[in-house]
Amino acid sequence: MSESTRKVLRCPVCRSTDIYWDARGLYATLYHCRQCGYQGAFILECDEDTDRYPGERVQ
Repeated sequence: MSESTRKVLRCPVCRSTDIYWDARGLYATLYHCRQCGYQGAFILECDEDTDRYPGERVQ
């Protein structure tokens, strides 16, 4: 059996986990980052133990 790792949602801009989602209507789900203000449908789902630099900006 494989060991399951916990998944966390991260902002694609600042890699913060301080994210909340807003479901507007049936299909439009938007994520919002409280750290950098990002708003969008794209979000990163990462293993909790593999992302070592959560404050590093993605370029």
